[in-house]
Amino acid sequence: MSNRWAIAFAGGLGAAAITGIVTSLVKSAPSLQRTNHRGQTVSLSEGIGVATAMIGSAVARQDFPAAAAFTATANAGLADDLEDLRDESATAPKGLRGHLTALQEGRVTTGMVKVAAIGSSAVGYALVYGNRHDRNLYDLLVDSIIIAGSANIANLFDLRPGRALKMSAACSLVASCVECNPRLLGVALGTIGAAAPSDLAGETMLGDVGANTLGMQVGMIAAIPQSRLFRTGMAGITLGLIGAAEVVSFSKVIDSVPFLSKLDQLGVKQAGDQ
Repeated sequence: MSNRWAIAFAGGLGAAAITGIVTSLVKSAPSLQRTNHRGQTVSLSEGIGVATAMIGSAVARQDFPAAAAFTATANAGLADDLEDLRDESATAPKGLRGHLTALQEGRVTTGMVKVAAIGSSAVGYALVYGNRHDRNLYDLLVDSIIIAGSANIANLFDLRPGRALKMSAACSLVASCVECNPRLLGVALGTIGAAAPSDLAGETMLGDVGANTLGMQVGMIAAIPQSRLFRTGMAGITLGLIGAAEVVSFSKVIDSVPFLSKLDQLGVKQAGDQ
């Protein structure tokens, strides 16, 4: 057991190092600059760093199905990020409903391509994982929903500094309390820890490329427990949150609840802070 946690700690340090190094190397790239909710310029380099860490860590542990899923998700997310930077008009398709509406009109958006990439990657990974752990068709459906849904939800929370990182850390820890894979948990927490300082400072953000990839990692952690009841519950919560996001603003809900608002602001550098 101690050896497993030592490997997890080493994996976490490696993921943190990759996140920090890659983020620093591409931070000033003009194509990765965007405007946040405060009107400040932030870099999507954090997302590149997080995605690279997820892919690199999966390859290092020879989990090639995960590496393939992360690669497809990250590439589709980056394409959507770059398209958003090119088209920031109010009429640009937003949310799952917006991309589905565009598809009905005969337009294939980068967001719709991303949805397809995340969905197929989640199903592919869940199928391989299910075959290894003797899971049936129902388990495949539940696990796919958890993995793909978590990737989407992390992106929905990436609207304020640190919010998606806090949510990802909390969900990873909760799922690991049921049944833990130290290596996956170590990588997730190491990556989050490395990304947090610049994210909380409002200098960088995950973007689709980072949020979707990190969220997918969280979903993989949540799909580990053998308890079908737990995973069914997680799938239900995932679908509920995605559906709720189409009709309510998570930011407004969080701001209206004092406890959630304080947690949301925890560690965030406020305007005027030195």
